[in-house]
Amino acid sequence: MPFVKMIANDGIYTITLNRPEKRNALNQEMVKALLHALQKVAQDDYSRVLIIQGHGEAFCAGADIAWMQTVIARSYDENYDDAQLLADFLYQLYTFPRPTIVLAHGIVLGGGLGLLAAADIAIAAESTSFGFSEVRLGLTPSCISPYVLAAIGERAARYYFLTGERFNTSEAYRMGLIHRVVEAHALADMGLGLAKELLVNSPQAMHAVKQLVQFVMREKINEALIQKTAEHLAAIRSSPEAQEGLRAFLEKRKARW
Repeated sequence: MPFVKMIANDGIYTITLNRPEKRNALNQEMVKALLHALQKVAQDDYSRVLIIQGHGEAFCAGADIAWMQTVIARSYDENYDDAQLLADFLYQLYTFPRPTIVLAHGIVLGGGLGLLAAADIAIAAESTSFGFSEVRLGLTPSCISPYVLAAIGERAARYYFLTGERFNTSEAYRMGLIHRVVEAHALADMGLGLAKELLVNSPQAMHAVKQLVQFVMREKINEALIQKTAEHLAAIRSSPEAQEGLRAFLEKRKARW
């Protein structure tokens, strides 16, 4: 049985984590499969939106403990290679050229939270439980930390990284970790509906928005940054898609992307 399933429908790709018997816990093979799936979608010129979901009772229970036991017993170099694989996958997701939506349910722990935070948009079923359990295993949430800190901030990260305490969707929403909360039975429909809304938008503009957010987040607000944002807007305004979008608005029709 493949660890990851992938389907495409009218520009919307759906990647499904498929280790339900392990609550979709991540091991090396699964991370490799996810990385390969991302690369395949990115290379498809017809892909417009990516949805990531989990099959079974949980979205992702973090790292596979059985796998971690085997890795810990190995050399530093082997541990580094395994950690780098996860780090590469999360970075590829964070910098993915199309909008990404994560649909979370059941439990989301450790690496699963990194996956969720690295995506653009996160929607969760109201009964979902979250947690950074690494410290209870003598570990740290190292590779996921850049994305989680960007989502929830340093103060909340200190508390939940240190305590390993579980938290619910209300707290996840309050911290900015997730964007919407829905009933479990409506999760898939909500994700698909949002993906279809994104299809209306300019693909080039959405890609540029992602690059803009990532660039601005790294910079201080100063004259150089202000100039860069003006240059960014000027370049987008002169693009064919921007011109088509404005014409469509003025002509009260659907844009032809």
